[in-house]
Amino acid sequence: MSVFIGGSAYNMVRDVADGYVLATERTFRNFGPKELGEFVFEANRLLTEVRADQPAQTDTMAIQKRQRRMQRLVQAIAIVSAAQSRRS
Repeated sequence: MSVFIGGSAYNMVRDVADGYVLATERTFRNFGPKELGEFVFEANRLLTEVRADQPAQTDTMAIQKRQRRMQRLVQAIAIVSAAQSRRS
């Protein structure tokens, strides 16, 4: 059974980016080092994809959505990094 919400690391990362799953320390409580590493890998991969998708300069709503997704991903990566350092 997978510890990831949504079945896989990529699905969980996508849900975090879209705001469906809130990333907190408790979210990653049952994750082992392998799962945390998978989550960070997928989060960095999706962050690269989001950064590459540049909306038009006049599309304010798309720019805001992109910024929110990037912010959620960066915060989730920071939370996982803090959890990993505490466990070591």
